[in-house]
Amino acid sequence: MKPRLTILPLMLFCSLLVACGPKHPGPMMTKEGVSFSLYAPGAKSVAIAGSFNAWDIRKDRLSGPDKKGLWAIVLPLPEGRYEYLFVINEKEWRPDPFVPEVDDGFGKKNSVLQVREDSLQ
Repeated sequence: MKPRLTILPLMLFCSLLVACGPKHPGPMMTKEGVSFSLYAPGAKSVAIAGSFNAWDIRKDRLSGPDKKGLWAIVLPLPEGRYEYLFVINEKEWRPDPFVPEVDDGFGKKNSVLQVREDSLQ
């Protein structure tokens, strides 16, 4: 079986993103793992920090930007629930605009993603 992402009320979030730059579908499963991307054309660096890497902003840096301003990374994540944020220029912490958010316990929001082991549909 291949891992599958479960992202709850995705349609609501997508409807709110009409003016957020080029559209991309948010996290996606690939053969190599979960593909994350962020539209940040003016950024000098973008990283992803979360429960999967002990919130280390130096560990998982995205490559980019491409000519449209998109940064990307693929992470081999096992089945589980993950909270994460993108970190722009090593100081601006930003949720993923394509996934639901949860309270981080400190008055802010984290993006949340569920990776499950079952067949892709």
